[in-house]
Amino acid sequence: IPGLIEGAAQGAGLGHDFLRHIDRCRLLIHVLDVSGSEGRDPIEDYETLRAELAAYDPALSERPQLVAANKCDLLADDAPLVRLREHLGDVPVYPISGATRAGVDALVKAVAAALPALPPVKIYLPEYVPPEPSSLDPTEIDIRREGDTWIVEGPWLARLLADINLTDYESRMYFDRMLRKNGVFARLEEQGIEEGHIVSIYDCEFEYIH
Repeated sequence: IPGLIEGAAQGAGLGHDFLRHIDRCRLLIHVLDVSGSEGRDPIEDYETLRAELAAYDPALSERPQLVAANKCDLLADDAPLVRLREHLGDVPVYPISGATRAGVDALVKAVAAALPALPPVKIYLPEYVPPEPSSLDPTEIDIRREGDTWIVEGPWLARLLADINLTDYESRMYFDRMLRKNGVFARLEEQGIEEGHIVSIYDCEFEYIH
């Protein structure tokens, strides 16, 4: 879950968008920088991650877990690993190097061995996806440019946007799919939109990324 930062449980960064998917995992692997090469303390990082998980859902802090002690190829000695293991107690620690792949196979085998013994994944009901508007023509849209901002309007878009919850990741992804499926981005590209330009659709504005 890259980008999980302190305050994620309160919505900082993309905290909720990330955390809501962790609950589907039977086994958590914390990837920690054990080298200290960037001034990080793996114990502090571990406790921060644990605190964010517990703040979002206390049950997550009890989920089975492993620790991947990354960047071991940069260690001058085993002292940081010993310190980490002493702090974590019974939590298994697997020294790895993402750069050289040292230890990665051992970690993968440990995960493969652990998963069959863990409880099944919790079954979730399908998330509600608003029906695609069908009574309006999605090709009937107006596009105009004002500097580096592209204003896109049309009855179909107004109705579609009314069904979108822009604070919800899944809803935003649905909105993106509908725009692509119905050729909105293709028409913008034909008219010369560039990376970093702003797309304005009524009350919704976002940066265009190809």
